Amino acid sequence: MERDSLSTDVAGDTEDAALAAREALVSNLGVLIRQERQKRKLTLVQVSEKARLSPAFLSLVERGMATPSLGSLAGIAFALELPVSTFVHVSSTAGAITRASQRHQFGIEASDLRYERLSTVFPGQQMDAVIIHVPPGYGAETIAHVGEEWLYVLNGQLELVIDGEAATLGPGDTCHFRGDTPHSYSNRGKKPVAVIWVGTVPVFRSNESQGFHP
Repeated sequence: MERDSLSTDVAGDTEDAALAAREALVSNLGVLIRQERQKRKLTLVQVSEKARLSPAFLSLVERGMATPSLGSLAGIAFALELPVSTFVHVSSTAGAITRASQRHQFGIEASDLRYERLSTVFPGQQMDAVIIHVPPGYGAETIAHVGEEWLYVLNGQLELVIDGEAATLGPGDTCHFRGDTPHSYSNRGKKPVAVIWVGTVPVFRSNESQGFHP
């Protein structure tokens, strides 16, 4: 019985440590965003308007109580005139081809969302692409931005809300819409969802290649 109790205590300590580390990661991202905003003498409202996010959500991010999706982080980076790479490291792809066995998943600090980079960067590039792995129970914040988006569901059931209208997309279903229409997505099922996302939102591009920061 003592051994079982000790195992339980160790497991609990491990979970607590993992939770603490997870919260610290989110907090560090928020601190960095707040520092960059204050360095530019911008208010929460000014940044949120340019990033097309609500001031309340941006406040949660800065206080380490929420983690933005890649699209939201791109909007924040754009508002601060910084590349997304300031906040998240993503390995670059060499050449036009990516091999499935060589792609690495990445995430934004403590977020449960995982991404695989599909697109590369070259002068005149107009779109970026990723595979988004959405865990069960995940719900993304509502965002809007310039450009357009295209989604293709690889597996699972994706709940999509565009301009207040909800739809469920299954394997093989697609959706193409204007990015400036308020939209969000979630996975209400018990299995992971994988989605190919292609959009003109400059996620990986730099100001050298496009004339502005993502």
